[in-house]
Amino acid sequence: MKSLVYAKVVVFFAGTIAMLAWTVSLAGGSSEFLHMPSTVRGTEKSYLILKFFWLGLAACGTFVANAADLQRYARKPNDVLIGQMISFPLSNLLVAILGNVIAASSKSIFGELIWDPLNFLDKLMEGERYTSGNRAACAFISLAFVYSNVFSAIFENSIPAGNDIAALMPRYITIKRGFFICAVLSYAICPWYLLSSASIFITFLSSYQIFLSAIAGILICDYYLIRRGKLNIPALYTAHPEGLYRYFYGFNLWAFATYILAVAPNFYGFLSQMGVKAPLGVQRFYYVAYPTGLLVAFIVYSVGCLVFSPKGMVKGKGWKEPKDYVDEDDASGDAIDGVEVDSAGAEKGGFTVAKEVKY
Repeated sequence: MKSLVYAKVVVFFAGTIAMLAWTVSLAGGSSEFLHMPSTVRGTEKSYLILKFFWLGLAACGTFVANAADLQRYARKPNDVLIGQMISFPLSNLLVAILGNVIAASSKSIFGELIWDPLNFLDKLMEGERYTSGNRAACAFISLAFVYSNVFSAIFENSIPAGNDIAALMPRYITIKRGFFICAVLSYAICPWYLLSSASIFITFLSSYQIFLSAIAGILICDYYLIRRGKLNIPALYTAHPEGLYRYFYGFNLWAFATYILAVAPNFYGFLSQMGVKAPLGVQRFYYVAYPTGLLVAFIVYSVGCLVFSPKGMVKGKGWKEPKDYVDEDDASGDAIDGVEVDSAGAEKGGFTVAKEVKY
């Protein structure tokens, strides 16, 4: 599958750069369209910059909340750092720049701004532009986008969805079955309506950020502050009544309460995005819904854990994550990644072997 991911990246950027070169040449080959004056001024412009800055982060909110669904396949914890700190931000920046340049060129070509690449390609085949060369170019670019989007859906959406759905009923639903459930549900919600206009798409992006930011705040607080990186892996997969992560019949009630409290400050702004009338101040406050929800969730969850002290909470200071951890079920006496381990010992070959679940 890794080769398909690499091929997807190459195909996508090849199609995007081809479309960029084509549209810039149709716009006259100059950069004049990039220097068109802004249609907004003053405070309104500042708030729009703030809004779209945080919308860019909110668009990545799914990856923040579901990072573990993909990172679990890494060989070492540090293997994900380059992708998170360099590749992911850089690729998103490049896509944003290329998309804005192509959209800006549409003003010079068609006399109107077109943000949807599908509509853009349709326009390139209208009237006198309906030539065999244009049709072929649009076909190849469209195929590149289809290929990249299909594999983006598989790796970025199906895997996290499969993991989450399987976690609901692991006895009956495997990750693969979760994939198919996700595929069926994706048609049921009619996602193509979300792309019918720029305003609807932006409204969609701004709507789910209040829900994902609260989840991210709780996860970050629990792992980095409450657990300090120390998790009992076998205890995560047991239904024992005294399990570390059993909480109240399997539900972390304080996490649910924190989630509601973190969503609440931004909920009025969320309703305004859905069409409910709200004061201008509420609408502008909603521009920072993502950092607000994340910080509120982090603070409220940390205070609650300090008061109630959940099981497994690490006392003291410092980072407690075990290094080179290997579960005893994996320590069968054979070589694991070239290092020998024995099923009885606590350490061998530099690895720490878990022997039991402690409650």
